[in-house]
Amino acid sequence: MPRLIVDSRESRSGLAQLLASRGAEVVSEELECGDYILSAGLAVERKTATDFIASILDRRVFTQLAVLKQTYQRAFIVVEGNLFGTRSLIAEEALLGAMSYISVLESVPILTTADTAQTASLLLTMQRHALEGLGYEIALRGSKPKDRLVQAQFAVEGLPGVGPSAAKKLLAQFGTAQAVFAATPEQLRAVPGIGPKTITAIREVLEFDARA
Repeated sequence: MPRLIVDSRESRSGLAQLLASRGAEVVSEELECGDYILSAGLAVERKTATDFIASILDRRVFTQLAVLKQTYQRAFIVVEGNLFGTRSLIAEEALLGAMSYISVLESVPILTTADTAQTASLLLTMQRHALEGLGYEIALRGSKPKDRLVQAQFAVEGLPGVGPSAAKKLLAQFGTAQAVFAATPEQLRAVPGIGPKTITAIREVLEFDARA
């Protein structure tokens, strides 16, 4: 199990012990910023919902953001608890504005969890994804239809710049998906609505050598 570094001041939260109980190799260090380092260059600042709102009101979170971004390649804020269920003087518009600013303009995603147990699951999942990836390939397209005609259209729609209407025109012109794929640029130009840019893109994809 890879090391998961926890700021020594965060070790009192109980989350470090929970992570260790789930098999993580937890190492406590005094970090300059951030609460958890999941992998090289990836850090998490963890806050309870109450503390997150307080850090917005006293502007502490914006100073922390600047240091996080300077120190790590990627930074996340994990907020534990119901942000909109706390007793706070902050207006909802101000809270949403701060969250939007942090996520969109500062490019630091804000992730929310219900409790410490869920935070532990999230951190372990984030670490696994950072180190190992997803673990399987994601299909680029959705479930495939069973009807043969629809399957043929589905296959042709996989070509760049080809939507449902263009796919139907191509199949009407050439008869089969195989014939569409084998068509020369001159033959493709005979199909209404298939322009030069689309033809070039289609041929580039069909002629691309994945072994290169």
